[in-house]
Amino acid sequence: MSFEQQTARIERLVGLMERSQTGTAKELAIKLNVSRRTVFNDFEFLKGKGYDIFYCYVDGSYRFEKKRENPLFF
Repeated sequence: MSFEQQTARIERLVGLMERSQTGTAKELAIKLNVSRRTVFNDFEFLKGKGYDIFYCYVDGSYRFEKKRENPLFF
């Protein structure tokens, strides 16, 4: 798989997560046409870039944890 294809897959994954449309890891693997292991490897890649990822049972989707803003200290 080329770098461009991997980049496109990660961008699609991020879009699905932002819209809460991933489904389970198995469903996500089917949507991305990859293995479940690749899905989890992609999650690890994103975590390494500073993203917090969790599975929301209410939405039935993987999502990004909302970043908390640091309060200003004077």
